[in-house]
Amino acid sequence: MFISKKKTALVLLTAASAMTIMSACGQDNKSSNTLSNAVPSDAPASTNANATAPSADPSTAPAAESVDELYAKAKEEGKLIVYSTSGRANDAAETFMKQYPGIKVEVSKVKSDEMMDKVTKEQDAGQFNPDVILTKEVSGAVEEEMVMTGRYIKYLPEDIAPMVDEPYRTQAEAYANYVEFRTLFYNKSTYDKAPVTNWWDLTTPEFKGKVYTADPLSSPAFMDLFTTMVINSDDMAAAYKEKFGKDIVLNGTDNAGYEFIKELFDNGLIVLKGSDDVLDAIGKASSDALGLAVSGDVSKNEEKGWTIAPIYDIKPKTSVPDSGYFFIANKAPHEAAAKLFIRWMMGEKDGTGEGLAPFNEVGSWVPRSDVKTKNDISFEELNLWLFDGDALYKTAPKVRDFWIKQK
Repeated sequence: MFISKKKTALVLLTAASAMTIMSACGQDNKSSNTLSNAVPSDAPASTNANATAPSADPSTAPAAESVDELYAKAKEEGKLIVYSTSGRANDAAETFMKQYPGIKVEVSKVKSDEMMDKVTKEQDAGQFNPDVILTKEVSGAVEEEMVMTGRYIKYLPEDIAPMVDEPYRTQAEAYANYVEFRTLFYNKSTYDKAPVTNWWDLTTPEFKGKVYTADPLSSPAFMDLFTTMVINSDDMAAAYKEKFGKDIVLNGTDNAGYEFIKELFDNGLIVLKGSDDVLDAIGKASSDALGLAVSGDVSKNEEKGWTIAPIYDIKPKTSVPDSGYFFIANKAPHEAAAKLFIRWMMGEKDGTGEGLAPFNEVGSWVPRSDVKTKNDISFEELNLWLFDGDALYKTAPKVRDFWIKQK
């Protein structure tokens, strides 16, 4: 249902990158999982014409490595370098080092866009530092500039692949160990139920000066939501008519998505630094304001002293998926340890491994059919737009410029 539109060139580049990295890691590396999708040969064909290529013909592909074989090689490597946008990698690293003694995991927390710049500069200088990349998208730029160029390589173990939900098994740019999104939150001590059902509710006098958001200029995932509204402007126009009973009239804007952003600002939108700042503003007292924040932040209620709840159904669509992708970096110096650690974070073959625990939280969804969500609603039931990386990559700069002009 939530399929990213992909580029045909990715099919050829994935295969080419796989051969490059296998060569870099030595001819003794016999794993068919190295930088391949590792989808079983009997997997159903994708309905997406631009889906990532399936694994090689099993008659010619090398045998997959077992966990024991990976561990033996990883102990020889002795360490593992991880670049991650999420602190969850640190939690998984702690349990990993207990499970697999002799391998030291070093995690550097880096924002997605900064990580792209860092890895690009390092690789261009011939420095291949990280082994594992855990990143969110940046308006389609991760796929366009890092995956398409072979800097980040998809890795999905073939024994785990059958349990992975689409699009993350064969159609997405990589496997995502957790999926979140940006949505509206309200204070449960003020409202018995969600006070809005339509995005255009936020432009009414009732919510003048009472809507907060984290700054999309410093958080690409927030900008992706507003850009997706621009891309799906027909949906926004239909939601306007449903709310107000008349066709939308544009006030100097190009479409209903831009008009929504303009009217939000005209209605006193308050822009704060980050998601936690937004939820602090609406969640610590009996506030009647609403805040746009990360769905996963609902898990911080007790820790932060908030009384907030997310809204999971807003017309025309609640949001757009924000996926936490796993990659092996190009020419990873500790490839066996990288594979072993990704398996650990995925919860191993049966989905019950301790390394998955930090990712399977309220407000986040693990796209595996054998992993039970902690949310009251399944991911398939969420009312989300498709993630269209191509359109986001082309449109986001225009939306950023428009946003800056409104401030």
